[in-house]
Amino acid sequence: MKSIKILIIEDEVLIAEHMKYYLTGFGFSEIFLAHSKKTALELLAITKPDIVLLDLHLQEPKDGIDIARVIDEKGGPPYIFITANVDMLILQEATHTQASSYITKPVKKADLFAAIQIALHAKEKPETSFLLIKENNINLKLSYSDILYIEGNSNYINIVTKKQKAVARKSMEWAELQLPENLFMRIHRSYIVNLVEVQRTNAKSVFIGDIEIPISRANVSKMFDFLKKKENP
Repeated sequence: MKSIKILIIEDEVLIAEHMKYYLTGFGFSEIFLAHSKKTALELLAITKPDIVLLDLHLQEPKDGIDIARVIDEKGGPPYIFITANVDMLILQEATHTQASSYITKPVKKADLFAAIQIALHAKEKPETSFLLIKENNINLKLSYSDILYIEGNSNYINIVTKKQKAVARKSMEWAELQLPENLFMRIHRSYIVNLVEVQRTNAKSVFIGDIEIPISRANVSKMFDFLKKKENP
């Protein structure tokens, strides 16, 4: 697993070291400290952190907001605001940034852990929720949630959605690689199904509404297990 890099931007050295101590206890080892806006911007570029802990008020009242805007403009990592007794205007400006969450000072261990988990979860979200294909030289953007199943047909795939049927000159292997495995399952050499849409299964087929789709013997037990978890999460 890739090591998570965390940048702490906090001008109060004791508070920064205190957070670093907590993070080390959580198992993080790559932790960087910046005590000024200038150093923070330099370390953002050099270390390329995965998460940033950002004090709202550094040497100047708006330093934290300025750094947050730089991160937002560059599509940077998730960041968590650390707040103390700042005025309401600063807090109001902070709500217009893309902060992952907020922690108040003095920083509590449980609050820091929860905020880090939220930031990590946000980072792991898929970058896209669409399957992009070309049909008759027209680019189509098919939402994962709309796709019911995909059927392989020689050098083509038929993508059946809730609204339409699209055809693309692609292989089943290509489709399998594009789709998130937690949402789709290849149940047969010629079929991939949207797991959310499967209502029931037997030894030979799965059913999406009234549509019956064949399932290979090797995948029957896997599908039974999935439906059992779906009914009893």
